[in-house]
Amino acid sequence: MHESTGSRPSDLGIFLFILTILALGAGALRKELALTLVGGVFLVVLAFSVIAALILGGIHSKRARLLSSRFLNRNIPAGKNAEVILNRDKAGKGRFFRLPGILIRYEIRLTTRDGREIRHLFDPDGKEEASYSFPVPERGAYYGEADRFFIGDILGLFRFYLPLPSDSWSADKSPRILALPQAAAEPIPVYILSGGESQRQNVRYQRTDNLIDHRPYVPGDDPRRINWKLYGHAPSNELFVREGEPEPPPHSRLIVLVDTLTDPALYSPAAGRRSVDLLCENALAIALEYQHRGMELSIGYTGGSSITEGTGAELAEALAYPAAQLLTKFPAQSAQTELPASPTDRGILILALPRTTTEGALDRFLKKQTVDLAFLYEDDRLEEAAQTCVRLYSQRAGVHVRQIRLGT
Repeated sequence: MHESTGSRPSDLGIFLFILTILALGAGALRKELALTLVGGVFLVVLAFSVIAALILGGIHSKRARLLSSRFLNRNIPAGKNAEVILNRDKAGKGRFFRLPGILIRYEIRLTTRDGREIRHLFDPDGKEEASYSFPVPERGAYYGEADRFFIGDILGLFRFYLPLPSDSWSADKSPRILALPQAAAEPIPVYILSGGESQRQNVRYQRTDNLIDHRPYVPGDDPRRINWKLYGHAPSNELFVREGEPEPPPHSRLIVLVDTLTDPALYSPAAGRRSVDLLCENALAIALEYQHRGMELSIGYTGGSSITEGTGAELAEALAYPAAQLLTKFPAQSAQTELPASPTDRGILILALPRTTTEGALDRFLKKQTVDLAFLYEDDRLEEAAQTCVRLYSQRAGVHVRQIRLGT
């Protein structure tokens, strides 16, 4: 279902209308010409705005519905500009008739499932096949049911709009724009102890404490090969394993899951969305790093129906979809936000945010599988909550949990 043709005054228009009534009423009661003139001027301005917008809306209604838009590239990095082309072929090549002081615009409205919004207006009388650009500052899958043809006065007192048919942009209701996350500058250290059954067998390695006979630990390595003595002296706190093979196990596989639950006791809606962005940025950094080392990486997220495998570009596209989800106590809503089912024969790392409860998709998932779990946070305010989460979840069998502060 789509919006019907609409017209309405803005808040400024309503305020000016009230001032007009007060000025005319006070002028009549007090018999003051100045107040009456002020009220009369306001009334003329309001009347012109309303009448002109309605007239132009009636004149251009049929032609405006023949306009449509097309994005040149659906996938763009967050923070870059989207490019859109306005298709005027069916609407004809002539310019739209206008009246002084009245704006005619083509409006694109896009929203994510967690409340981010983009609204961009541009003049439909630009050059033929001209492209228009506007910034998409934040990650997300941006949907839009319909564009709108917008008519309003330059003062913003009154507006008239025509929703355009849904088939003018997408018949399958897929996102119009996927703003892809940027990978975090440095991938967080990943020590995977779960899963990873598919590994090279009969590996021989030297038992030595010399750095030259070691290499960095990667998920899929046997944890018994970790040189903890070297870890204690390493300034970067990076894990090393005793050298036994020059490359990571050829069939080591890792699934990175992003839990998008945000606890309203700790996060505002805006802070929750940004924190989920950080989870996605770190998930992508892990994926790119360990794919580079020869591992098989998969990505999943809360509410996603399946696990995504593929190249770095395909994983980045999958990580545009996760949307911050507020913790809810309603079972019907919670059932729609599960972590996707994952094979048990591979390492599973879940990136999550601190929370004040042990209810939700993460906890239902942990009842079924052994996983590695990392709670990520940015500031001191969330450190105590992260520590509490580590204490609570470390008591569960098969869960290897830790906290990681970002940006330090």
